[in-house]
Formats: sequence, structure tokens, C-alpha cells
Amino acid sequence: MKKFLSLISAAIIAAAIFSGGCALFNGDEEGHGVATCSVAICEILDALDCEEVVGVPVTDDTLPERYQDIKTIGAPMGPDIEIVKLINPEILLVPKTLQASLNAQFAAAKINVKYIDLSDIEQMYEDILEIGQIIGKQTEAQSLYNNYTQYIENYPRFETQTTVMTVMAFANTFTIATEESYVGNLVKIAGAKNVYGSGLVTDGTGVITNPSLEDVAQKDPDIILVFAHFNEENAFKYIQDLTKSDAVWKNFRAVQSGEVYYLSTNNGFGVSANLEWTTALETLRPIFFGE
Repeated sequence: MKKFLSLISAAIIAAAIFSGGCALFNGDEEGHGVATCSVAICEILDALDCEEVVGVPVTDDTLPERYQDIKTIGAPMGPDIEIVKLINPEILLVPKTLQASLNAQFAAAKINVKYIDLSDIEQMYEDILEIGQIIGKQTEAQSLYNNYTQYIENYPRFETQTTVMTVMAFANTFTIATEESYVGNLVKIAGAKNVYGSGLVTDGTGVITNPSLEDVAQKDPDIILVFAHFNEENAFKYIQDLTKSDAVWKNFRAVQSGEVYYLSTNNGFGVSANLEWTTALETLRPIFFGE
């Protein structure tokens, strides 16, 4: 029912689409195009063959070629509201994880926002269907969705009692990602068991903001998966140093048995779900089940 209502809403929006462009959201105000503060959403728009992108995030990552000269609107976690207002997009596409922290600012500035779920792969594709309706790329969106459903239907179903802890690393700290995070969602699909499941108190991204070190130590997983929030080289080095110097980390069975894996954005990992998720999933399978 939730998906049905969402698609009805998207269909109403699509009815306002003008030829080759996006739905008019601003009433008498003449907005134009689509902006986003997310690299992952830029990649989705590129896959949808959207030429109406007018704002992209500041990032060290490589944006799709067609968007590399587009005006930047600030950092992914905090877009510059004044720049967004100046660009005046018809719609701003934002990861749902930022809704709680930014929605009031967007509302005060009268910026039309669509929040995209990048923590759950299935929901990401449902949102892609809605984006396709909004920007007049229904055929392309349906094709992406069909590819997703076909892949999932054909994905080999195995389950293991192997326990996994997913660690989000920074340059000088770390936190824990639950089953409700993007990487946690991949672990679940792959068939392993996350020691931090669903229903835990998180920051809205499936990440525990202040994990108890004592609790982390007691989990003692079979495998530890590490991905970076930012600056992958320094973040991974921080965890590597912990495994050599910190008493808790040195005592993990996963550390002692060499079962700590560093998951690169080059293989589709990271904080947000993205279109390279199948590469990430195929990377996890041999870790859990062998070659």
C-alpha cells in the first residue's frame, strides 16, 4: 500500500511535466531543473539520462562526466541553502538520512525537496521509479528497476551462522553500522548475520552514534567489515592501527584470525546505497562462503 500511494503521488507530479523537463513545483515561481547534494543520486540521474541537472555536491569523488561542469551547491551533508535558492531548481533530491537535520531549513527557504532512501536497496529502487516519474524518465527508471528485481530473483540464496560486525571508520574514530544501514543491508542480502540487527537506536542512517565499547567487545564477531565515511586511506589506517595497539581490538577473534576486511568505495561500498551495489554484494559472497 505504501508503494502504491507513493506511485500515485509520483504520477500526479508527472502529470505536470513539460516536454523534456521536470515537473513544475514552484507555482508562479519559475524554477528549473534538478539539483542534488549526493554523488549517489548524481549517478542515478546519469543512469536515467537526465540532462536537466543544475546543481551537484562539492566532492572529491568523480561525478558523471555530463555533470562535471555543473554548479556546485556545497557539501553533501550540508548544502548551501543560499546557492540552492539562487539556482532555484524545481526539485532538490536529498538522501533521506539528512531529512531530520535539514528539513526545517529547506522548508523555511521554500525549497522543494524529495528525499531518497539510500540505506535500503529495495527502497532505493522504489524511489528511482518515483524520480523517473518526476523527470519524465519512466522508461529508464523501469529498466533499472527491472534489472534490480531480476538480479535479486536470480541471486543464490545461502545463509550462514557466521556473525558479522560492520564498522564505519573515520580518520580518528569509528562507529557501528546496524542491519538497517546500507552495508548492513548488503550483509543481510548476502546471507550473513549482523551482530547489530534491526530496531536499535541510530542516527537515522542505521549507524549507532555512541556505541558502548564494552558491548562491542562482547559481540566478538567472526568477521569484521570496515568501510569509510570519508577519506578512506586515513580511515582504514586508523582501524589497522587499533588492531595492533588497542586491547579490545587485539582480542577480537576476527582480528586474531585475520578476518577483518576493508571495503572500498571502488567496489560499491560506502555510507549510501548506490548503483554499484551488485559489485559490493559479489565482493561479500566469497568472504562469507569462500570461493
